[in-house]
Amino acid sequence: MKTILTILIFITISCYGQDKVTGIYSYSREHFSETLQLNDNYTFKYNFMMHFIRQEIIGNYVVAGDSLILNSFPQRDKIIVQENLKGNFRNKKFQVTLKDGYSFNYQLYLITKSNDTIISKNQISRSRSRINELKSFYIIDSKGLKSPTYFLKGTNTNYFDVQFEHIRVFESEKWIIDKKLEKIRPIGMDNEYQNYFLSK
Repeated sequence: MKTILTILIFITISCYGQDKVTGIYSYSREHFSETLQLNDNYTFKYNFMMHFIRQEIIGNYVVAGDSLILNSFPQRDKIIVQENLKGNFRNKKFQVTLKDGYSFNYQLYLITKSNDTIISKNQISRSRSRINELKSFYIIDSKGLKSPTYFLKGTNTNYFDVQFEHIRVFESEKWIIDKKLEKIRPIGMDNEYQNYFLSK
């Protein structure tokens, strides 16, 4: 009897916690909206709209304390880079496309070994920079989607063939959830916590 009572209490607590989390959370302003639907089977559907750009992403979620951990499905690499050596080592060359091969407008951030940052704005397809000690780089597209920072693997490479994933990828991304206020603080495309909340 005691065992049955314990199981019933556990089920009640679990269902109560789940009910407090599941539902539709949203935020909107002029020309922008963001919606996250949390289902009771621990799947989610995320919708993003900015001007004429729309994306819908599905995946799985886990709640751990005040963290909402999101993983999109199917999982994709955010950036793929192939390194090579072509011509003068000091001349760094970047061939940047979307994964489907199309060109797009982007900003390239180059980080040196002394942690200086060199920014190349309004780039399309190809970028060049004359820099001695390049340590890493990342890319931001025109809608603000930021790639992970890529750290160079080769010591004698100067040519980088880059494929960029333009659809947002959630990879163990931790958003902050307030169960009492029924609000979620999201991470934006810039990989930073935003100053607004999605409300239920």
